[in-house]
Amino acid sequence: MSLDCIRAGAAALLLLALPSLAHADDVRSKVSKKAYAWAAPPKHNWTGLYGGVNVGYGLAGITDNTPLAVSTIMHGVVGGAQIGYNYQTGSWVWGLEADIQASDQSTSYTQTFPIVGNVTAGQKIPYFGTVRGRLGYAFDCGCVMAYVTGGVAYGAYNPYATALGVTVSTTYTNAAATGGAGVEWMVSDHWSAKLEALYIDTGNVSTGVTVPVFGEIHARVRDAITRIGLNYHF
Repeated sequence: MSLDCIRAGAAALLLLALPSLAHADDVRSKVSKKAYAWAAPPKHNWTGLYGGVNVGYGLAGITDNTPLAVSTIMHGVVGGAQIGYNYQTGSWVWGLEADIQASDQSTSYTQTFPIVGNVTAGQKIPYFGTVRGRLGYAFDCGCVMAYVTGGVAYGAYNPYATALGVTVSTTYTNAAATGGAGVEWMVSDHWSAKLEALYIDTGNVSTGVTVPVFGEIHARVRDAITRIGLNYHF
């Protein structure tokens, strides 16, 4: 076989191999892209309606003008549901959320006074709710968002007192200011979990309860709540 024939055959094999090599590179490129897409965390857009449930614990500091003249702590489990809407622009997430909570936060205390005798006073929070704005920041992966929140709260406050053998009690609703912060994590395409701390302050309010001899009770409730929640994003 002449050298010219060997050269011609080699050139022909190279021409036949080039499309196959190009195809192999293309396959490798596609496989690499698919592997990267599988390994990379999914991007999530927080825009949309959501709703869910939550449970937590509350510690409420109460100051009143009862004869006991002390501050006390009302504590208990809280739990309920929330609904909200988010709108994401870039990494920033704007939102509005409302929730309603059942609560077993309560306390009572008794003290003995001259002439009057035993005086027992107590408070309960049967339920409360909030309506809040939220401002969040979604991190690079898009699946984790940290946020601050603030707005107004409302709820039932049930103070009672017993003095001179007479017990008086009432339940009334009152508005309050609320604020807090939290972090939320998308655990799947539609489900997210959150951890949130919330503070509620009623300010000084009239309870509507009048105790014999001592007159009307005024109180201030400051409630610190920590809760976890689960949301479904529609």
